[in-house]
Amino acid sequence: MNQQDRIQLNNMLIHGYPDEFETKAILSSFGIQVPRSIRLLPEEKLDLEAVTFPAVVKVCSSRILHKTDQGGVVLGVESGKIAETIDVFRKKFPNIPILVEEQIHFRGPELIVGAMVDPNFGLAVMVGMGGILTELYKDVSFRLAPLTFREAGRMIRELTIAPAFFGYRGLNCDPDHLAQIITSAADLAHRIGKSFSHLDINPLVFSNKGWIALDAKLILGRNQKNQDQTPGKNNSVN
Repeated sequence: MNQQDRIQLNNMLIHGYPDEFETKAILSSFGIQVPRSIRLLPEEKLDLEAVTFPAVVKVCSSRILHKTDQGGVVLGVESGKIAETIDVFRKKFPNIPILVEEQIHFRGPELIVGAMVDPNFGLAVMVGMGGILTELYKDVSFRLAPLTFREAGRMIRELTIAPAFFGYRGLNCDPDHLAQIITSAADLAHRIGKSFSHLDINPLVFSNKGWIALDAKLILGRNQKNQDQTPGKNNSVN
């Protein structure tokens, strides 16, 4: 994480909750791949030349945590339909930014990588089956954070889905890269410190570019009511 990334993250800790675009910028600064994207502010026009089609269009607000449930995600939008789709979003979600990003083609399972604060044990990290069926599968592994690359590898091997990462039916989903993402997520949460509440990277998928985070949420709720928000005091990233 360079100095510019630290300043950006500190500003988010001070001024509020990051939206998906900002959260993905943070993930990228910790070496976690994300799709190319553009955040359109209300009334801002889209530069079509900056978009890779087909695209995904999403509502982009830190206050809307379950976008799919609210009709805030449209997949497979081609160039001829992008203006119409954005217009529909702006009527449905007035005065809220819109995220336009490349649609990623992937193979293998959808995963979730997350971090949270356990009331008894403190900061923890997890990996497991992701997508919309996360709670149904319940195939997850947990560790306290921060953790080593080797320990992250053990987490992966504990999963029922683990054979998919080690060549099952031709799937070679780079378990080492996945382990690095787990350690990066733990490092991110640890770096934020007392301000941190929850991180969800879901789904995390394997593409021809390696593992990439299609969606992510970062919640800083633990800090906002009780912490001193003075810049550089207690809640800054060093």
